[in-house]
Amino acid sequence: MVSPYEFNDYKVYLKKRIAQADQRGFATRLAEASGCQRSYFSNVLNGNVHLIPDHLYGICEFLELSEEEREYLFLVLEHNRASNIEYRRHLSRKISQKQAGWKDFKNRLKKESLTPEKDESARQFYYSSWLFSAIHIAVSIPRLGELKSLCAYLGISEDLAKFHLEKLALMGLVEKKGTKWVWKSGDLHLSKDSPWIASHHSNWRMQALNDLPLRNADSLHYSVVQSLSKDHVEELRLRMIEWVEEFKKKAGPSSPEELVCFNLDFFKPEK
Repeated sequence: MVSPYEFNDYKVYLKKRIAQADQRGFATRLAEASGCQRSYFSNVLNGNVHLIPDHLYGICEFLELSEEEREYLFLVLEHNRASNIEYRRHLSRKISQKQAGWKDFKNRLKKESLTPEKDESARQFYYSSWLFSAIHIAVSIPRLGELKSLCAYLGISEDLAKFHLEKLALMGLVEKKGTKWVWKSGDLHLSKDSPWIASHHSNWRMQALNDLPLRNADSLHYSVVQSLSKDHVEELRLRMIEWVEEFKKKAGPSSPEELVCFNLDFFKPEK
């Protein structure tokens, strides 16, 4: 489902929601939710008249938008209705700021991070090698809690596994229960301005390169260089962000049975 943040015009957003709903009478239900006549609502979508905040509030309730989405859509409505050029520019800047915040993974995913308060050295260790994050998540899979099973799965020695497990335990991310190691905490996310972000991405992209010669049937590797319109670049980028959010929603409650790595790169190779 499209997000209000993708649009600078509330009418275009509502038209898109109507088209996506693919339900007879959905536009009428939006009109009823807004509290205005169906004919007036049609004139709003296709003419120069506008909704008022009261109308938009009813629509937001009907669409079950979040508080942040509602605030953004009201800002867009105000911008679309404004006639003073300088005021419109002011609102346009605010809209751009909110869009930029929405596009940032740091704000979208809202995950825990290893903060300086938790020990700066912990971050240096955790993101120094792919094995820290691999082992951290691997022990959430019951069959990999045993040291021998974990080592066989990752193809590493017991000494190396113990070193990483003990460091992860000091970070409060795993713990030992009897003869098994188990995941304890840490659904982590690094912001793009973190000094460890390059190491983290490099570690796992190197593992992707190592996987290529193995020709695993379950692996998926795709690279393409393509020229696109500016609008399509932005549209695809937003879709990828939404897919990452969907991935996290599915992965969170999913039963821990397999360890996977998902890398995503989408960029303009310009200097």
